[in-house]
Amino acid sequence: MRFLHSLLDVFLFPGNLMLRKCGISIEEDGGLFRSFVNMCVWGTASLALAMYIFL
Repeated sequence: MRFLHSLLDVFLFPGNLMLRKCGISIEEDGGLFRSFVNMCVWGTASLALAMYIFL
């Protein structure tokens, strides 16, 4: 269970970092801003990895 918690922390890190930089608490955000940031970061990383593998 500790491994899954650590994996979740890594996955949510970009969004949590941006929330801290903007001074927004997780309760105030409601997950919207954090989800958007995480989608952009991990989507870009996935796209770059796919382009590296397939091109």
